[in-house]
This record gives sequence, C-alpha cells and structure tokens, in this order.
Amino acid sequence: MKRKRSHTVWLLCLLLAVSGCGRRKSGIPRPEGFFRIERSDTSYRIAEPAFPLSFEIPASSRDVQPDGNPSWINIVYPAYRATIWCSYLPLTPQNKERLFRESRDLVYRHAAKTSAITAQGYADEAAGKYAVLYTLAGDAATPLQFVATDSATYLFRGALYFDTPVRADSVAPVVGYIADDMRHIIETLHTRH
Repeated sequence: MKRKRSHTVWLLCLLLAVSGCGRRKSGIPRPEGFFRIERSDTSYRIAEPAFPLSFEIPASSRDVQPDGNPSWINIVYPAYRATIWCSYLPLTPQNKERLFRESRDLVYRHAAKTSAITAQGYADEAAGKYAVLYTLAGDAATPLQFVATDSATYLFRGALYFDTPVRADSVAPVVGYIADDMRHIIETLHTRH
C-alpha cells in the first residue's frame, strides 16, 4: 500500500511539473517593437524642375511636378512614405520682405505642437546663396523645413510631410536621413540660365 501511495505522489508531482512548464505568456509587459529603418541609398541625381533652379536629390526618390502650378515640385520618398513639398517664388523689391516674413511665419505656426525649433543657417557668399534649415522637435506635422534664397531673385521653400500621422520617436531615423538630403539640396542649389 505504501508503494501505491508513493507511486501516486510521484505521479502527481510529475504531472504538476509537466503542466507547470507549459508555454504561457509572460506576466512582464514588453515594450512595443518597431521595424529598423535603414538608409536605402546615398547616391544623388540632378532635378531640373520647371522653374529656373537645379539641385540634387536622392536617386531613390521621385521628383513630381504637381498639376496646375509650375512653381511647385514634390520630392517623394516611396520607401519612407514621405514627401518634401517645395515651392519656388520669384522675388521682387515689392514682395521680398512679405515673402521672407511669410516663410518664417509658416515655420513658427507649428510652435504649439513642438517642444523646440532649431534653425541652422547656411551662407555661401561666393555663390550668393543663403538658407535656413529648421528642425521642429516633437509631433509637428512638418518636422523639417528649409528656406533658401539669393536675396534678390528667388525664394525656395521645402517642408517634409509624412503620408500618415506618425510619432516623432518612431520616424526619427527617417527625419535624420531626410535632413541630410535637405542639406544636400541646399548645398547643390543653383540657378539655371
């Protein structure tokens, strides 16, 4: 009888051990994971839009001339589902101050949604080219914007938009890549005659 009881106890212990080792979800909460976003291409090609400027854009992007306005160009990043919306504005003595003010105001309209706005200036005295690249931290609709000009004949603006609402921390690598591309656009920008 003692043997039957000891076999029963061992069998019960074995069943408890086996049932306790089953695959169950862990009770520890895990952070939500995101896909790793890698830079796909760093080669550039020349974009020559309908307006009299030329600049280099990433080879993996598309430059699209929107219908109805030859002063606009969109630089589309299909892999990132993002677009830099660009516009060309000819400057005259009558509109110059107003256009500069409007460009600055367009950036600072997003101040309510941002935690900080950083402005990085560029000046190429030899080429007569001046620009500002704005980085808007936080959940702004346009995390990057730039304004470039020769202070006499043109004002060229660009603003980055994503195709879907995003969280700033999830697209930070893409914003960094496109900031590099915007710097490259500014550095290679020149007028065509």
